Amino acid sequence: MLAAQESSPELMCQPCDGSITILDGGMGHQLKSMGVEITGAVGSMRRFLGVAVANVENPQMVKGAHLAYIDAGAEIITTNNYACVPKCLELDSKDDAPLRKYGLAGMVAAAGKVAQASRHERPDSKARVAGSLPPLAESYRADKVGPFEENLKHYETIAKSIAPYCDLLLCETMSTADEARAAVTAAAQTGLPIWVSWTLNENKPVLRSGESINDAVEAIKSVE
Repeated sequence: MLAAQESSPELMCQPCDGSITILDGGMGHQLKSMGVEITGAVGSMRRFLGVAVANVENPQMVKGAHLAYIDAGAEIITTNNYACVPKCLELDSKDDAPLRKYGLAGMVAAAGKVAQASRHERPDSKARVAGSLPPLAESYRADKVGPFEENLKHYETIAKSIAPYCDLLLCETMSTADEARAAVTAAAQTGLPIWVSWTLNENKPVLRSGESINDAVEAIKSVE
């Protein structure tokens, strides 16, 4: 489920006029195929740690992943900061861990810089960069979503850090209406267009939280 919101507070769902925008695929899967180690359960924080630090430890590989998607026809590439959230980065306990060196803002900005550099390397592609505002806890787990104010604080850091390198912001894989509202509230402060995607229950058309799609849309329509 995807909705788009421009800089004005009025929400607009993507028009069903037959037009198609091709997004990239998962950066984690692409980087794994290129050699980044990925371990842990699907959706867990541990699974994404290697992908998160790749922006600073192996930016050329991340650029290669972005370029692979652009060359395959992607019109939108998404910054590789899906896993650049405190609960994931804090799993790296080494004294020289990237989170200690760069901080959350620096880790997120690194993802933006790589995506922007990739787009510039293919100037004829007209690809746009979407800055990721991801789940702050495990993916697909509505029960793991934190309080609104806590989420908003982290999303404000992420949005401010990624925005300078992007054409739009993507609040992605949202499990609850309030999670999306926090992400959109932070994203709206940048003035960039906002896209929102929710993850749905696999057996019925509701969010993972059990909330209706209508309730999820109404929650973000109130954001100014």
